[in-house]
Amino acid sequence: MPELDPPPPISIDDLYGDEGPSEEEIGALLDQSLHPRGPDMLFDIAGELGLRPGWRVLDVGSGDGRRLLELTRRFGCWALGVEPVKGNMERARLAKARTQADEPGVASLIRLVRGRIEALPFHDVTFDVVWARDMLIHVEDLAGGLEECRRVLAADGKALVFQMFATPLLEPGEARRLWSSLAAVSRSSDPDYFEACVHRAGFSVVSRQEIGSEWREFGEESGKRTTSQQLLRAARLVRARDLLLPRLGPLEYEATLADCLWGVYQMIGKLSGRIYVLA
Repeated sequence: MPELDPPPPISIDDLYGDEGPSEEEIGALLDQSLHPRGPDMLFDIAGELGLRPGWRVLDVGSGDGRRLLELTRRFGCWALGVEPVKGNMERARLAKARTQADEPGVASLIRLVRGRIEALPFHDVTFDVVWARDMLIHVEDLAGGLEECRRVLAADGKALVFQMFATPLLEPGEARRLWSSLAAVSRSSDPDYFEACVHRAGFSVVSRQEIGSEWREFGEESGKRTTSQQLLRAARLVRARDLLLPRLGPLEYEATLADCLWGVYQMIGKLSGRIYVLA
């Protein structure tokens, strides 16, 4: 996201004068959709990479397994998830078991492994695609983790990465609170550092797309309205801190507030996601 220029000085006469467009005209202009794309564009890009039956996909930081299921449903590929968090692994196993009843063909294409990106438990040149969505921000040894991804990829394989970055609008105090509460590595929120690690790991950048607020706008316009809910929850967390902090506990309170701000900050340009295709 480009840095915004400082606003010009404005007088009270300029602010409340009659020149320029009316409030109604401004509202009508801003109420027009910019036709944002949604998160499913990641699957579209995976399709453009040639993903198909017989291909092997590694989802690093696979979480609760929902993306593994969607990858196999859409493309009929083998999908292997590696996840370091025990609770996420349990949720992914439950999701796979539920899928087994109705979609045994999909479930049969999925495998789950407990492990970390910094030491992937796979042979060299095992996968056609590595999928890493919104998880590299948690990796302390970013270059080492990306080197492991390069190691297990086929020579002509690709990595599809979604990563969130801070923009110049994110104030230092906001950043410190956000990263510490979300177990994030602050330097990985710098796109220059990120791309330096990409090149150090032996990857080249095939393409990059700035997402900005698109996915958040898409959620609001499509009716999901997650960010609106997060804004309301953040307001309640701040206003009723004395009430909610004892009930949630300090860690959960701060993590919940940071998670809400994570969405709000994307909507107002303090955070911006990028999609990379790496080779």
